[in-house]
Amino acid sequence: MFDIATFYRLLQTDWLGRRFWYFRKLESTNRYLHDLPDERLSHGLVCLADSQLKGKGQFGRNWYSSPGENLTFTVALKPRTNTRLQLISLSVMLALRETLSATLACESAIKWPNDLLISGKKVAGLLTECRYNGQNLDRMLLGTGINVNQQAFPPELEHTATSVRQFTGGQIVDRPLLLAVLLNRLEPLIDQAEYGDLELIRSINRSIQGHGKWVSLMVDGKREDTPVKILGVNEYGYLMVLTANDDVKTFTHEQVRIETQPD
Repeated sequence: MFDIATFYRLLQTDWLGRRFWYFRKLESTNRYLHDLPDERLSHGLVCLADSQLKGKGQFGRNWYSSPGENLTFTVALKPRTNTRLQLISLSVMLALRETLSATLACESAIKWPNDLLISGKKVAGLLTECRYNGQNLDRMLLGTGINVNQQAFPPELEHTATSVRQFTGGQIVDRPLLLAVLLNRLEPLIDQAEYGDLELIRSINRSIQGHGKWVSLMVDGKREDTPVKILGVNEYGYLMVLTANDDVKTFTHEQVRIETQPD
């Protein structure tokens, strides 16, 4: 069980997570908040489930999470503008990275656009979904999965997935503490992201795997013919790369994957 009282005691935010809904089991926290009537959904609402029966990752892949051991939750936002949604998503990844570094001394890196890696293995992922009423953004849903205390993974994930506990010498990680610290860190980053704060952008760039390096890109599942240099993200959170011809290309969608190459 998730200790809600401990979570609230440690939470220091003004609005993020102040409305907190806990479920022992849901099909999907993203789906639950997506279908929630507008009058019940507020900016900063956090919905956490100890077990998600149909949790999803990027491209519709299933997100495997052992019940009661990890953190699977969704943050609901009603942003002031819909021009920096990618930057808001990246602020979640930065908050995750900084939280693990500060509380557990786990060094990690952001794999563009929505994975967090420790020692090259995935420890967390983000699925961002938006619902619109016509041209107007109704809600932004940041579905987050963090492998916290899980120590065993299915055979197909053994070589690609890891958990925080595997880097704490087997010591059990306090999930309410970890979530509270994460939300405490995330709240100001979301505010910065909505205004395109330059220091936030610099911090994100320093955290992206392959930043400043020549890498191969996969675009829509196909490898580009020539390598590019990762410049980072712009004020909207779009990925910028430098080609061998000194042209700058910008990518705005999640079909772009970075494959780092040895220096």
